[in-house]
Amino acid sequence: MRLPLLLGCLLLSSGCIVAETRPSRPPPRPPPHRVAMRYDEAVRRGFDQCRSRGYRCELQDARLTGNNVWKVRMRVDGRGEKGHLFLDYDAFSRDLISVNDKVRDDWYGPGRGRKGHAHRDD
Repeated sequence: MRLPLLLGCLLLSSGCIVAETRPSRPPPRPPPHRVAMRYDEAVRRGFDQCRSRGYRCELQDARLTGNNVWKVRMRVDGRGEKGHLFLDYDAFSRDLISVNDKVRDDWYGPGRGRKGHAHRDD
């Protein structure tokens, strides 16, 4: 009875010493080369943003700054409003960073602004 018990212990103990070897994985791939937004895409996005606000738009300027930001300036005309729309886009993520809307109501016509009052109104 001791012999089968001793033989079983020897067989089981040899099975406990197992060296686990993992298959070597290839190194992770480098991130895909990110391509910066080009002039045409920046202008198109500027027109899309301007039109989504209901304006008629005319491109004034589009340029890429040193910190990878596209600055797009549009002249705005629509619904009795005039002015400029300044848009900043991240060149790589293509996110809209900021919008500066310099549009005013031109209902009063040129030369008849709403600022101040006439001296005869005093």
